[in-house]
Amino acid sequence: KQKDATDAHVVTSILKPSAAIRKGFEPYTVVTDDGKARTGLLISRSDTEIVLRDPATGERISIPAETVDEAVANTVSVMPKGIANQVGGRQQFLDLVRYVLEIKDGGPEVARSLQPPPGMITFKIPEYEAHVDHAKLISSLDNDALKRGQKIYNRLCINCHGDHDRPGSLPTALRFAEGKFRNGGDPHTMYRTLTHGFGLMVPQTWMVPRQKYDVIHYIRETYVKPRNEAQYIAVNDSYLSSLPKGDTLGPDPVEYAPWSDMNYGPAMINTFEIGNNGRNFAYKGIATRLDAGPGGVSKGNKWMVFDHDTLRIAAAWTRPADSRGNNFINWQGIHFDGRHNIHPRVVGDLHFENPTGPGWARPGSRSFEDNARVVGRDDRRYGPLPRDWAQYRGLYMSGDESIVSYAVGRRDVLEKAGHLEVTVDGQLIDVFTRTMSVGPGNQDNLMLVATHADQQVSLLKTNNAVSLQPGQAPVAEAPAETSAVASRFGGNSWLQINEGRAFDMTGKDFTIMAKIRTRSDGTIFSRTAKRNEWVRDGKTFFIRGGRLCYDIGWVGVVSSDQRVADGKWHKVAITWDHKKGEVQFIVDGKSAGGGTIRPSGNVRNHVARIGFSAANFPKKSAFKGDMESVSFHQADLSAFLQGDRKGPANTLVAQWNLTQAAVNGKLPSAAGKKLVANVQQGAASEQTASGGGNAIAAGVIGADLQLTNQQNRLCLEVAASDNDQKYVVWTTRSSKPLTEAQLASLAAAIADKADVADLNAEIKRSSAPRWPEVLTTTPVVGAEDGPFAIDVLAAPESNPWLARVRLTGHDFFPDGDRVAVCSWDGDVYMVTGLKTLTTDKPELKWRRISAGLFQPLGLMVVAGDIYVTCRDQLVILRDRNQDGETDHFECFNNDHQVTEHFHEFAMGLQRDEVGNFYYAKSARHALKAIVPHHGTLLRIPSDGSRTDILATGFRAANGVCLNPDGSFIVTDQEGHWNPKNRINWVREGGFYGNMFGYHEVTDSSNDAMEQPLCWITNAFDRSPAELMWVNNKSWGPLNGSLLNLSYGYGKIYVVPHEEVDEQMQGGMCQLPIPQFPTGIVRGRISPHDNGLYLTGMFAWAGSQHHQGGFYRLRYTGKPAHLPVGLNASGKQVTLSFTDPVDPETARNPGSYAIKVWSLKRTASYGSKHYDEHPLKVAAASVSDDGKTVTLTLPELAPTWCMEIKTRLKTSDGTPFERVIHNTIHKLQ
Repeated sequence: KQKDATDAHVVTSILKPSAAIRKGFEPYTVVTDDGKARTGLLISRSDTEIVLRDPATGERISIPAETVDEAVANTVSVMPKGIANQVGGRQQFLDLVRYVLEIKDGGPEVARSLQPPPGMITFKIPEYEAHVDHAKLISSLDNDALKRGQKIYNRLCINCHGDHDRPGSLPTALRFAEGKFRNGGDPHTMYRTLTHGFGLMVPQTWMVPRQKYDVIHYIRETYVKPRNEAQYIAVNDSYLSSLPKGDTLGPDPVEYAPWSDMNYGPAMINTFEIGNNGRNFAYKGIATRLDAGPGGVSKGNKWMVFDHDTLRIAAAWTRPADSRGNNFINWQGIHFDGRHNIHPRVVGDLHFENPTGPGWARPGSRSFEDNARVVGRDDRRYGPLPRDWAQYRGLYMSGDESIVSYAVGRRDVLEKAGHLEVTVDGQLIDVFTRTMSVGPGNQDNLMLVATHADQQVSLLKTNNAVSLQPGQAPVAEAPAETSAVASRFGGNSWLQINEGRAFDMTGKDFTIMAKIRTRSDGTIFSRTAKRNEWVRDGKTFFIRGGRLCYDIGWVGVVSSDQRVADGKWHKVAITWDHKKGEVQFIVDGKSAGGGTIRPSGNVRNHVARIGFSAANFPKKSAFKGDMESVSFHQADLSAFLQGDRKGPANTLVAQWNLTQAAVNGKLPSAAGKKLVANVQQGAASEQTASGGGNAIAAGVIGADLQLTNQQNRLCLEVAASDNDQKYVVWTTRSSKPLTEAQLASLAAAIADKADVADLNAEIKRSSAPRWPEVLTTTPVVGAEDGPFAIDVLAAPESNPWLARVRLTGHDFFPDGDRVAVCSWDGDVYMVTGLKTLTTDKPELKWRRISAGLFQPLGLMVVAGDIYVTCRDQLVILRDRNQDGETDHFECFNNDHQVTEHFHEFAMGLQRDEVGNFYYAKSARHALKAIVPHHGTLLRIPSDGSRTDILATGFRAANGVCLNPDGSFIVTDQEGHWNPKNRINWVREGGFYGNMFGYHEVTDSSNDAMEQPLCWITNAFDRSPAELMWVNNKSWGPLNGSLLNLSYGYGKIYVVPHEEVDEQMQGGMCQLPIPQFPTGIVRGRISPHDNGLYLTGMFAWAGSQHHQGGFYRLRYTGKPAHLPVGLNASGKQVTLSFTDPVDPETARNPGSYAIKVWSLKRTASYGSKHYDEHPLKVAAASVSDDGKTVTLTLPELAPTWCMEIKTRLKTSDGTPFERVIHNTIHKLQ
């Protein structure tokens, strides 16, 4: 009972145990003369002994005074920091606080009255723990286990237990290299400690047996055995035989994956593929978790994804009941697991989907034809719908619920995704809902609800619901003159020819012919790996969307322009010219279109198949219908098939007459080589959203609106209205067709549970913040013993959300105390306490104000509003209820053209005096551009109404710098058509050399591109980031200079330059400061304290591997001796320094070493150095003020690259070295 403790004190004690420790409970650490430290609560201290109480066991620890080397009181509580983060959510935290407050006021009596039944608090270990084979697990420990254990220890255990050099945050936690085990140090006893907990350590319920023994192995072999040998208990046969017997090793571990462990908040914006056949992408997908619980979107069980390019629900899916791993997405991608050339796909049980295309018919029509968006060079559509059709306006957050805001024509729409569970006939059914608030409109509109995977469906209607039922119309009888008895494929049988090498579909011309009759999609002929998964360079001739297609795995697809899935007999063929890569489709003797496609490489050990490709591709892989014959010819017979000329002889490889019966499951070829097709049954398992026997049901609650079927799509008729409308649209699936009574019963059960909310009111309603935690970090202010001081503004790398802190942008608020900081993983933080950096006790407070954004790589504060450059949009973060957290993500502009390619980052954010915003868009990696934004510098006007392309030909321009004259500076990275890294001085309309970018330039010569300010070799800066001007008088002689930030090396460079005949040229020189531990990407000088604030991160292709950081660089006023001027004229190079140099050393030509080399710009990646050779320094002179050095170089000429090494002395005789890398295009 502690009635003197205020409620605020109790809450603070739970959240920040060390903020205020009650007298008598201060931890006390005693270091003895043997170097060991003991920590506990001080009971007494005398001339003879110090007595402590172990806070974990309650035992008294008596330490003789003569053995005490040091005894100090700690300011860190024995209660671990962050323990409150283990509760399951806000409500559990509030319950905990209420309980503590009650016993604080009421004492033991109240505590006893509130004691729950024992069964509610007894920890229950998994059943398999009673049957673990401990001996086998311990015997199997090896170096791989040591590495796995190291990862676990360094991620979690180190926080409390520390490492060899530093103690952990919990004073009482055992330091394994020096302490004594209180609960036993043999492997099995340590295992029990992890399983059951001990003292202040809770049971590690997330670990499976192998993980426990992995980390035990690491602790014993790394800490105990080499440094605390007395505590090391050897493992031998006798020990192993004494262990409990068992017959299981337990379940497989879920490996540590920071990308999936992170709490991204209730919604995440990203590019998601639904399926794996390239038909359904939510390029700007807002994935929303629909069930309650901690952990954010990735830890949920029910999801929907809304694509704000097309304003459609792209998919709804759930975690399967038997799932044990991650089932949200597969976490494959550059900013997740770091993989290149791949993108995330949704993972789980797909209930329904809507393929890529508009989610609303074009206003004034009933057409969903996707014919108004940007056409990529791959003939797909990208970017948002035009604004007269629809416009995404942003996202509101109401607690953990996301509400999308957009317009269709002139009609305002708010939409919230949701989920219900209803029970019908004893079956639990997942129902996905869209709560809609739709504004007035003078036109009827048509909204897409769900798409059935089958081409042929029937519509079942009741009063308030409909269902798309699977059911193919009977195939019409064929005319007698065109058909004999044909072989029937029902979707569950197919043929396999094991001698796949007989069919060369890579290095020779070929033709495949077949006679078919079908109303469905499916495979005619394929050549692929024997396993049932689709593979790279697998090849399939198939029907999709009713049209003939030819796909090469991971390369692309070519489609015909004529439908053949019409229930009629057709003679179909595909021909391929291997020299030209040309595909032609021929239907009934006439050309049906084609295209160009080539395999990426040779393949081996493939088989051929008739009637099936793979279980996961195409979406409908198995052929359903009649197929009379199939033949393969090793020649291009396109002209012959169209009657132009006689076909070549001896080209037939094999022909199968499918009207013949297979004998013992084998069907030999009727002509050509003797190849046997083997009948396969039942292996063609397909994962489809709503086909293969599934029905899709939907209904409307709250409004008298009709649902209709339009070409196997369920659509909602939204009538014109003068008033606001609110209603719920629900969708579910059934594993079999529904009866009318079943549909009516289902609709009634859903109506009983659905809530028709007014979303206009909901977005105005204040809700509790999602992230109320404020994390405190202590900056390390650097010494001012040189020209620059570096302050480490510690970021909250240990945080309740397991968020990675890879920082990518920042800007200041007018109050001088706050700065907004964004991370590549989607977070934005409000950081306060900048004014404390000048005090004796600097302290920063980090508040997470938003999460789930799509790869933020730039941030600005404009009139107090935070603007963030994301891959999908330029978004404004607004706090409508003033609780310190973003609850409205207002879309300022989403013209961004997003594809699934991993490399197309949206980099930087700057704003000019009239309010235009600028950012750079990367091109694809090693591939030609698809959309106009690839490899460009972009401008968004002050009203956000459009996006202008200012310059083209970039590969990966990491940020933007605005110049006073209206030009720009962007960096670029070595790659194809980019022989080295470079700094580009950019003017509107220019082309900057990347032939893989999106432009109309065909001349690949160097003269056709704008030349950079300088080329930068890899050893000097392997990856330049953003440049910035120093416009601040406090920076002394550096005021007005240009700086370059290095992502690759974590360095900063000054960039001296000049203009000669409208061509900028110059170089770079590193500032005399240590490298930062992470790559530096963005910098802004604070107008309040004149410091250069820097954000940085590491992902790949950098030398500084710390995940991220926040820093301040200060100019101290001491001499820096940096070159801020660089001039090449005649046979002389002139260097202008910030500070005087020693004249005698500077006049010595031997103080300089200069070399030059050239590069070759080609389609290959990068360039080696060509013709590298030194230049003689004939003479050197120094100006009267000692700041300018002129070097005479008799062989000086324009050069791609130059290195100038100077070994000089300051005016007081202190040696220093500066290295400049530069380019000379012209000599004055």
